Amino acid sequence: MQPHKFNVGARVQYVPPLTGLSLAGGEFVIERQLPPDGEGNQYRIESRADGHRRVVHEINLVRSGAFL
Repeated sequence: MQPHKFNVGARVQYVPPLTGLSLAGGEFVIERQLPPDGEGNQYRIESRADGHRRVVHEINLVRSGAFL
């Protein structure tokens, strides 16, 4: 099991997977670290723009301010 890359409270950019889902990316805050599933570590994140929450995989997150 790999340690989580992001801590609670960290600002991150969510980059949606290219699966045809219409999920919007943008800046989010890590609310909670979740246990890994078959695809790796997971997080519950909250949008800084509208407060929308979702559960995402670590592979779809980059540190806010990092180049995409």
